[in-house]
Amino acid sequence: MKLPSAYQPEKYEGDIYALWENSGVFKPSNRGHDDYYSLTLPPPNANGDLHMGHALTVAIEDSLVRYHRLQGKAALYVPGADHAGFETWVVYEKKLAQEGKSRFDYSREELYRQVWDFVQKNKHNFEAQLRALGASVDWTRFTFTLDNKVIGTSYQTFKKMWEDGLIYRGSRIVNYCTFHGTSFSDIEVVHEEEKTNLWHIAYPLADGSGEVVIATTRPETKVGQAALMVNPKDKRYKHLVGKEVQQPLVPDKNIKIIADEYVNMDFGTGVVTVTPGHDPNDYEVARRNNLPMLELITTEGKLSNNVPQEFRGMTVTVARQTVVEALKKKGLLRKVEDYTHSVGKCYKCGTVIEPLLREQWFVKMQPLATRAIEELKAGKIDFYPKNKKDQIIRYLSELKDWNISRQIPWGIPIPAFQNTEDASDWIFDARVHEESIEVDGKSYKRDPDVFDTWFSSGQWPYVTLDYPSGDDFKSHYPLSLMETGFDILYQWVARMIMLGLYVTGEVPFKTVYLHGMIVDKSGQKQSKSKGNVSSPLEIISEYGSDALRIGILNGQSPGNNQLFMPSKATGGRNFANKLWNIARFVEDKVGDNHHLKSTPTPSSRADHWILSRLNHASTEISKAFEAYRISEAYEVIYSFVWHDLADWYIEASKVQTNPSMLAYLLDSTLKLSHPFAPFVTETIWQTLAWEGDSILADQLWPRPVQFNALAVAEFKSVIGVITEARHITKALGVGRPKLYFNSAPLIEEEGILITLLGRLGGALKAQGSERKGLKLTNSGYDAWLDIDNLAAMNYLSSLREKQVVRQETIKRLQARVSNPSYASKAPKALVEQSHAQIEEEKQLLTSLDTEIKKIVKAIEI
Repeated sequence: MKLPSAYQPEKYEGDIYALWENSGVFKPSNRGHDDYYSLTLPPPNANGDLHMGHALTVAIEDSLVRYHRLQGKAALYVPGADHAGFETWVVYEKKLAQEGKSRFDYSREELYRQVWDFVQKNKHNFEAQLRALGASVDWTRFTFTLDNKVIGTSYQTFKKMWEDGLIYRGSRIVNYCTFHGTSFSDIEVVHEEEKTNLWHIAYPLADGSGEVVIATTRPETKVGQAALMVNPKDKRYKHLVGKEVQQPLVPDKNIKIIADEYVNMDFGTGVVTVTPGHDPNDYEVARRNNLPMLELITTEGKLSNNVPQEFRGMTVTVARQTVVEALKKKGLLRKVEDYTHSVGKCYKCGTVIEPLLREQWFVKMQPLATRAIEELKAGKIDFYPKNKKDQIIRYLSELKDWNISRQIPWGIPIPAFQNTEDASDWIFDARVHEESIEVDGKSYKRDPDVFDTWFSSGQWPYVTLDYPSGDDFKSHYPLSLMETGFDILYQWVARMIMLGLYVTGEVPFKTVYLHGMIVDKSGQKQSKSKGNVSSPLEIISEYGSDALRIGILNGQSPGNNQLFMPSKATGGRNFANKLWNIARFVEDKVGDNHHLKSTPTPSSRADHWILSRLNHASTEISKAFEAYRISEAYEVIYSFVWHDLADWYIEASKVQTNPSMLAYLLDSTLKLSHPFAPFVTETIWQTLAWEGDSILADQLWPRPVQFNALAVAEFKSVIGVITEARHITKALGVGRPKLYFNSAPLIEEEGILITLLGRLGGALKAQGSERKGLKLTNSGYDAWLDIDNLAAMNYLSSLREKQVVRQETIKRLQARVSNPSYASKAPKALVEQSHAQIEEEKQLLTSLDTEIKKIVKAIEI
C-alpha cells in the first residue's frame, strides 16, 4: 500500500486507535515488570465534555507514557472518572431547574439514581473524547470514584482514622453555601474584594456612664452578640473590661466587655463584637472565654429565632438594611464609611459564604501534615516547577482540620450511624443503603451526609492500583508521576501525599508535574461561563489530533499559564504533513521488497552526517523527556525532521540515494516523533511493507549508531558552502551563478550536490582565466561566485542606507525616553513600548552591521 498524496487525519485516526486498543499494546504486561513507568489520569468530572485543560493533561501525560513505553518499560497509564460530588450536583440541579423541578421534589434515593444515570451517559461521551485525543490508557483498568473498590477503600480509611483518633465529630464553624445547602472546606471558598460600608454603632454602657462604639461590616449580626471585646494592651479601653453594655436592638439583654489579644487595635474603633456562631475567630474567642454559641443565621440564609421577633426570617441582605434603619431611628448609628474587604463566596454560584456553626465530621490534619512535610523535606518527591515544593510545605505547616461532610445526595455516603436515643453515640457501619440499623439492641440512624469528593479522590494513586493486594499495586506503586494543574496543588496533591503516606506508608508518587491553565488572549482562564472556551473536538475535526497535541505542547512549561488559540494547531498539522511527505519520498525510493536492517550502512558523507544528527536528536529528546522538558523535546525532533532530514538529507538523496539508509531513517524518525504525533506516525508505519505486522506504539527507542567523524565534518563544510552561496544569491537577487574554486577536493567531489542545493550554475575548478567574483568568506576554501561586483556594491549601498535610518531612529527614541517630561507624563505602557522599540532597533542594526561586514569581505578579492 502506498501513501496517498495528502494526510487526512479523520480518515485514519479512529482505525488507528482501534488497532492499538485491540492489540493490547497499552497493557504493561507486554513488557517485563522490573523497570516500570506508571501514572494515573487525573479523573475528569463525569458530568460533561472534556475541555482544553483536559487536552493539555492528555498531551503531556501521553507523550511521557509513549516515550517510556518506547524505552521498553512496563508503562501503565490508568484512566478514570470522578463522580465529582458537588460539581456534578450543581450541574444536575441546573438540569432540574430547566425542567421546572427542584431537589425537593424527589427522595434522596431517587435523586441519587437520576444523577447516576446522568453521569453514566456523560461518562461514555468523555471516554470517546479521550480516545480521540490519543490517550494510550489501559481501558481494562478504568476506575470510577463510585466503583465498589473506591468506596470500600474510602470506608477502610475512614475506619482506620476513626480507630486512630484522627476522625472526630464536632461542632465547628464551617463555610456554608445557603443556595446549594452544603458546607465547604476552607480551600474551596473563593475570596473576592468587594466594596461595602463600615458601620459605626454605639453600645450604651449599662451603668449609664457613656457608650462604646464598634465598627462592623455586618450590622445584621448585631442583634444577638455574645460580648464586646478589646485588646488587653489597648489603654483606651482598659477601664471598661468587665463592664456591661446594652445590646442596641435587644434592650432587655446586656453583654460584657471582655479582653482578648485577638483584637486588632487598628481596626475601626478598636472594639469589636463577638459572634461565635458566625465567625471562626469569634468562635475560638468564645471557647476561650466560655461564651454562649448563638446561631443567628440559618442554613437557608435567614435570621433565626434567636434574634428579636421583628427580624426573624429575613434574608441576610434584607436584615442588613432593616437593622441599619432601626439603628438610625434609635440614634445609635454614629458613622458610615466606605470600606473594601475580602468576601468569601461559593466558587460555583457566587453566593456569599456564611460561616455557620455545624456538627460535621473532621479529620485532624496536623499529624498527617507533619509526616508529609518530613518526607517532602527528605526529597522523596520531585516537583516541576521546583518552587511548588516549598509552597506545599508552607501550606501543610498551617493546615487546619478538614471538614469532610457534605450535605448533598450525590457522593459516597459517610459510613456512620447515630444512636437515636443518645446523640453522642456514633458507630462505624458500612450498611449505608439502610436508613437505620439495629446493633446490640440499640437503634441507629444513618448520617445523611456524603464525603467531600477530595476524600475519595485523594486516595486515587493507590485505589486505582487495587490496593492493598493487587498486582498493579505491588508492581507500579509508588506512581512514577502525578501530573495535574497547579490550581489543585492544595486541594488534591497535598491530600494525596498525606493520605498515601497514612494508608500505604509510602509517598504515593515520585514526581509531581504541575501545568498551568489554558488562557485566552486577555490572560483569562478559559471557561464556559466566560464564553472563551476552545473545544478540543472542534480543533481535532479541523486539524487532526496530532496537530492539537503538538500545538498545545509547543511552548508549554510547568507552572506557567499558556495561551492557546486554534491557529496554534497549524504548526502541528504542518509537522504531520512534513512526516507524511518524507514517508512518501522514502517509500518511492525504497519500494515494497526492502528488508530493514537493524544497523544502517552509510556510503556517503551525507549518510554519516545524518546518522550523527539522528544520534544527537535521540539523545537530546531523551534528556529532555527525563527532565520533563517536553516542549524542548519537541523542538529537537522538529528541528531534526524539518531541517536535518527534510532540508538536507532528503535533498541530498536526490543526488545519491541509499535506500537502506532512507528506510532506517524513516523507521527511527517515526519512533522519535511518535510521543508527539502518535496517529500520523502509526498510520505511516502501518503502510510500510518492511515493518510487517508490527505496531509502532510497541517498538523500542532507536539505539546510537556508528558514523565516521571525518565524513561528518566534511559534510558540515559542504553545508557551509551551500548556505553561504544561497545567502549571497538571494541577497543580491541574482540567479544561478557558477561557483569557481582553487584546490578544493571536497567541493570538487561534492560538486553536483553543491550545484543542486546551492541553486548554482555549476561548481567548477578554476583554470586561471576566470574573473574573480564574490568570495565565499566562511567556507575556508579559495572559492568565489561568478557575480559582478557592481551588483554587490549596489546591495552594499542599500544596506548602508538602512544602517543610517536605524541609527537615526535609535537616536530619536533615546532622546524621547531621556526627556524627563516624557518619562513622567506619558502613560507607562507607552514608555515601556518606546524602550522595547529601542532594543528591537538595536538588534536590527546589529544584523545590518554583520551583513555589511560579510559583503565587504566577499568583495575584497
